[in-house]
Amino acid sequence: GFGADIPTFNRYQHLGCTTGNSAGGLADPTIVTDWQATGGWEEGYHAIIYSIANVPESIDGINLQNECNTLDKNLILVSDEDRDNNDYTATLEDMKTYIDDHDYILNLVVDSTVDGNLDNVGIQLSNGGHDHTVFQRDGDDGGFTTYTKSDWYYNFITHDLGWAPYTSEHYIPLVIDKPGAVWNVKSLRDGVSGNEALRKSFTNAFVETKVEEISCPGGTIIDGMCISRTENSNSGIGGDPHITTWQNEHYEYHGQCDLVMASDPKFADAKGLHIHIRTKLVRYWSYIKSVAIRIGDDILEIEGSADENDAEPHYWINYENQGKLDTFAGYTVTQQLPSPYKRQYKIDLSPTYEGQYIIVQLYKEFVRVKFSGNEEAFGNTVGLLGDYKSGNTLARDGSTVLHDFTDLGNEWQVLPSEPKLFHEVAHPQFPETCIQPEDPRGDRKRRLTESSISIEQAEHACATLTDPLSIKDCVYDILATQDLDMVGAF
Repeated sequence: GFGADIPTFNRYQHLGCTTGNSAGGLADPTIVTDWQATGGWEEGYHAIIYSIANVPESIDGINLQNECNTLDKNLILVSDEDRDNNDYTATLEDMKTYIDDHDYILNLVVDSTVDGNLDNVGIQLSNGGHDHTVFQRDGDDGGFTTYTKSDWYYNFITHDLGWAPYTSEHYIPLVIDKPGAVWNVKSLRDGVSGNEALRKSFTNAFVETKVEEISCPGGTIIDGMCISRTENSNSGIGGDPHITTWQNEHYEYHGQCDLVMASDPKFADAKGLHIHIRTKLVRYWSYIKSVAIRIGDDILEIEGSADENDAEPHYWINYENQGKLDTFAGYTVTQQLPSPYKRQYKIDLSPTYEGQYIIVQLYKEFVRVKFSGNEEAFGNTVGLLGDYKSGNTLARDGSTVLHDFTDLGNEWQVLPSEPKLFHEVAHPQFPETCIQPEDPRGDRKRRLTESSISIEQAEHACATLTDPLSIKDCVYDILATQDLDMVGAF
């Protein structure tokens, strides 16, 4: 709370901590009943730092570090204004660092209306603020649904121009590409003031999302089970290059060149892991033509075939075409051939990392690389998949975060100083820059609207997929290739 009654006016007051019970009650209810709801100055950055800094070692006699099996750190900022930074000098980057360093998940209940509709109670932002999951009221019984939206968030999230005009600058960036979300305080107020259906939907969406964040951090709850990066990493690259980082964020890069997907010289007791992909430009989009994987001194290169009747494998071991492939670098390799134009290679890393593996999937000429593993195996990798621990898409210097994904892709073009993995040299090679499509955004959108396959047909074909971002990627690939069977690549 805040206001004239607290020890320091114009500051948030720490009212204490307490424990909860299964009935929803609190051991010390005064921490929510004795707050001040008056005052004219709301400084959210101070509130976040002050709240984190004032969590005590023990709460109600329970030592947090010694007696709790797990410690989930969550913070919810509620404000109907933007910052009132009269004399508090913390910057946006200061806040991001402080929250990350203390391992907190932040949710914002702030003045942020999505698409002008109060039924859109919340939004999770990813891909640097360009791709989103929107939580929307569904019916009058507390239901909610989600839909995906791709647009720069500035274009469709609005704020009260009198009280909160700078919310997009001050607060929303704190949760972009993070587990937390933005919730519209106007939807909450409208629900509390009489719109019971909206109140129920807001509550259920918020609670279910928070439960997933707390009980399944970095993962997704499916049929009551937490599917996390440790058990089932979705990270990888495929299709019209859709790149999924270690933190399950999606982005695209459409340049043509050789790229570092993942690299770790310390992998498997310093055997080293290097994975390069080779992309090919087709009009206004590109795809992964081949992948080369080096572990230790061995190199495996795999590519697909545009001939749907071509059932022959196309791979090279240490530059030898179709050498014997049942082991690679000491790891078992298995192959599956569901159809003449679909093939899968699985590299089982179990001798070093139990139950973990790398998969290469082929659909016609399209190559997809996926990982199933955890930090033990992939925690030190660098490249297009980003930093494993933070999820940041880092430049080669290991500290600069690149939010422009064209810059990111260009940054990870294979250099002459890096291992030569492909059996043939292909244009371009550094210092030649990656070839970019002409007008990759405008021309792509125009051509997609002119396609003979409708968006509805593509969405129907992709409806068998469960992940919203995979569905979006699938729809785009079908429209780009004009091939409804592209769903088979996912």
